[in-house]
Amino acid sequence: MNIKKRGGYSLLAASIKSQAAIFLIMSLLIILSGVLYFFYQRQLVDKEIEIVQPEILPIKSYVEHCIKTAAEDGLAAIGLSGGYIQVPDGISNDPRTYLSQFASGFKIPYWWHDGIESIPSEEFINRQLTGHIASGLKGCINNFEAFANKFEVNALSEPQVNVQFNENGVYIGLEYPLEIIAKDGNFKALHEKYVYTVPIRFKKVFELAKLIMERENKDYFLEKKTIDLISMDREIPVTDMQATCQTKTWQLSNIREKLKTLLRVNLPYVKIKGTDYDANIYVPNPRGKSTYAETYFQQHYVWDIDKDADKKFKNMKISFAYENWPIKVYARPSENGILKSNSQKGTDMLSFFCLHIWHFTYDVNYPVFATVFDKETETNKPYQFSFAFKVNVDHNQPARQNTGTALFEAAADLSSDEYCNDIRNEITIFTVDNATGEDIRDVNLTFVCGRFYCSMGKSNWLSLGAAAGLTARFPYCVNGVIKGAKEGYSEAKSFIQTDVDARSYVLTLNPIKEFAKYKVVKHSLANPGISEELGQNQKASILIKGKSIGYESFAVYPKEADFPLNVPYGKDAAFEVTIYLVDDENIVGGYIGEWKAGKSALKESDEIVFHVIEQEHASDDERFLFISGLSSYSKRVPAPELK
Repeated sequence: MNIKKRGGYSLLAASIKSQAAIFLIMSLLIILSGVLYFFYQRQLVDKEIEIVQPEILPIKSYVEHCIKTAAEDGLAAIGLSGGYIQVPDGISNDPRTYLSQFASGFKIPYWWHDGIESIPSEEFINRQLTGHIASGLKGCINNFEAFANKFEVNALSEPQVNVQFNENGVYIGLEYPLEIIAKDGNFKALHEKYVYTVPIRFKKVFELAKLIMERENKDYFLEKKTIDLISMDREIPVTDMQATCQTKTWQLSNIREKLKTLLRVNLPYVKIKGTDYDANIYVPNPRGKSTYAETYFQQHYVWDIDKDADKKFKNMKISFAYENWPIKVYARPSENGILKSNSQKGTDMLSFFCLHIWHFTYDVNYPVFATVFDKETETNKPYQFSFAFKVNVDHNQPARQNTGTALFEAAADLSSDEYCNDIRNEITIFTVDNATGEDIRDVNLTFVCGRFYCSMGKSNWLSLGAAAGLTARFPYCVNGVIKGAKEGYSEAKSFIQTDVDARSYVLTLNPIKEFAKYKVVKHSLANPGISEELGQNQKASILIKGKSIGYESFAVYPKEADFPLNVPYGKDAAFEVTIYLVDDENIVGGYIGEWKAGKSALKESDEIVFHVIEQEHASDDERFLFISGLSSYSKRVPAPELK
């Protein structure tokens, strides 16, 4: 009896437990269903559903087609030139800063050269692409003339472009309020927003390109490969000895040509570990053919730059190339382009014995052209991004110390009345003459925050004439720029913050003297006492820096347009003058020196004559040494003359 009770109790307990478990599972399913329901409802609420009247679909599609055309054109230009749509004049006019890639003279700015890192930022590229799309839209849309017979289209404000580089594409948003009226009077509509996403993985491609440059500056990978090529080639002397009484000689020009060939042939075999390259491709060797994986390259030319590269960049191909571009090669010791061994004579019983030994070190500087290619997939289009940089070897050692970083600033092509009218905090800007310290009025002030430009008016007397400046309410900006312009002064700018009320800043302007007349004459290194006009194929770039007043002025001679040269003249000052004289291909001369110009002399003059020194009929090695010592050679010619 008791046993039956216990058995019945057990069955009952098991039944209750089973029912509880079923109830718990059902409860969880109900809760889960509720969570999923609210999740999808939220998704539907969050997802913006655009309802467009069928009548205006052609105009909407037309605008989006123009966005697509301008964006893809801009991205193609960015990919060709290492991040630029428009190359800044400071780069375009300085042959040291770019690689001339094609016969047409297409310029690819260096990301690293002469100790200067010059990688355009993603923000800089974004601004250039934004401006390119904005300007391209105007020409493409062409006032909607294609719809003139059917619609009257009125733009209610200027188009505002927003570009975002995302992981899997480039998003372009356009705010462009259009009032669309049918000519037959059937309807009137307003459409404001347009969106297009270019299926190009620019962000990922640019990330890989920057990573390559970053690791090259740390690993010296290509410098080390260059040193290996020099050391391993029997035709390039480094360190050795030979039992002979005959002096061994080598021509530096032959060594240079040999190294150019070695670089052209071997650099394409440099691969990035984890990216897409074929290890089974056949590679020629003296004994026939071998696959890449079986050769020296697999062990020494595969560059490991990121442990997760196979996950991040597996769909991308990388290539490095050196073509027949200018290369600087200098050997120590050498004389007039000839390298010679040193003889050692035996003594006493070994007086008949001769031994020649040699040890040479090399300086090498040459450009490399790198390309990142993102292959086409179901979700993205193919995209190619190329950039250039210099490889630098000094005394057989890598030399990539950074001595400076280029700054990138692009003028925004867009403005926004809405932003500029949203004024917040009161800011005071004082305007002062940098030479005399006196207050100046009638300075046109412009406030810049990101892509927005706001005209703030002119400075005037403040506090009953105690100071000159402007007090006004500014739009909110954490990192803005105030710019000042006034005739007779160079444009001034300074960083300001408008996120806090009652801040004040001093904007100093440098008074300038405009020289419409200036020229450059040259002096031969062989006879520096005589000056002559530049050759027909020669141009000179002129850079003047104020040593204590923070001012730079740039000009080119001969002038191709009405382009005056401006020089600060408010007080006696010293300037650093740097001039490079170039012909069709090379830097052949120049001037580097200090120029002391007095205030009164500048004021009374209307012309400047610059003198440069030129090395004629020189080999590449001689020219390299000449340019390296240009500051010393410049002392043989007069300093800039005021007339």
